[in-house]
Amino acid sequence: YESQWRMIQMIGPSDNEYIYINFREFEYDIKWEFPRENLEFGQVLGYGAFGKVMNATAYGINNAGDSVQVAVKMLKEKPDASEKDALMSELKMMTHIGSHENIVNLLGACTLSGKLKLISCYGGDGTGMSQFIKGLFLWCFSSVLAGILLEEDSAALKIRGLCFYSCYKYEEVRGKLILLIIFTDKIKNASTQVDEEEDFNVLTFEDLLYFSYQVAKGMEFLESKSCIHRDLAARNILVTHGKVVKICDFGLARDVMNDSNYIVRGNARLPVKWMAPESLFERTYTMKSDVWSYGILLWEIFSLGVNPYPGIQVDTNFYKLIQSGFKMDQPYYATKDVYCMMQSCWALDSRKRPSFSCLVSSLASQLAEA
Repeated sequence: YESQWRMIQMIGPSDNEYIYINFREFEYDIKWEFPRENLEFGQVLGYGAFGKVMNATAYGINNAGDSVQVAVKMLKEKPDASEKDALMSELKMMTHIGSHENIVNLLGACTLSGKLKLISCYGGDGTGMSQFIKGLFLWCFSSVLAGILLEEDSAALKIRGLCFYSCYKYEEVRGKLILLIIFTDKIKNASTQVDEEEDFNVLTFEDLLYFSYQVAKGMEFLESKSCIHRDLAARNILVTHGKVVKICDFGLARDVMNDSNYIVRGNARLPVKWMAPESLFERTYTMKSDVWSYGILLWEIFSLGVNPYPGIQVDTNFYKLIQSGFKMDQPYYATKDVYCMMQSCWALDSRKRPSFSCLVSSLASQLAEA
């Protein structure tokens, strides 16, 4: 196991002249320690080959007497020494990165007398948003973007299901009002029933821009900390109260062996369709390779959750397409400006890709005009 997020130190003028910072030798700041007896565990949010993430209530983690919903990352039973070292290194790295509204922030850790646990925020504290949703919600972005269609010409506002992944073509959704269902049930038992008054909200083009802007802001922050993500995709973005999005790393809690987004390449399973050419062919990861992945994420957002490169199998021909400069078509819900931004992220020469600061500036301008 290793965290996808890595902090780097540049050792030359080129993007690929860097070394990974090894946090194994860093001291853990005990101020992050949280008493494990103050955690009350709920449901499992996700699990994988190396461990799991669980929902919990943390009593007194911010202020004495309060209780906060948190996500707790932990290793499997009887982890080996290298896995413990890797999770401890991740903890030390997260304490160095610091906090930002658009990343899943570390709140504390349990390192003493028991299994190592990392405690992170879990979708906000649920205050101030009662008019938007009943209670706390937390959703993987790609699940949120699977919504419903209201037939606009139906007096009864007939609702029918829509899968945005493969079964509908763009022509079939033109002229329809795209709605977003916010489920308040537990994630694994989420119902598809719609409460017409309270359980859904309109998802607008401005919302899509705002999602994109927030991810760019979070990545701009990570870029400022010399931190690369290496697996930026809709599945690693969480949507919380007020349509605030947070970047995370679900690697430990994802079953990549059974996730079709991760393709065997060499001796590893990799998110091939999101990876920049230099990462695919040279195993080089930089902030500019994260920019390429961000372009793929934009395509996911403005196609409303369609898997990238629809209908194209990952095989020898796919790799040739990427090397030749092939780019996906403009998604139906993207404007020309948004699509131009995607294309700039997919420049074969990484030096010609925009920085996240440039992307933030461009999206801020587009939001102001929306």
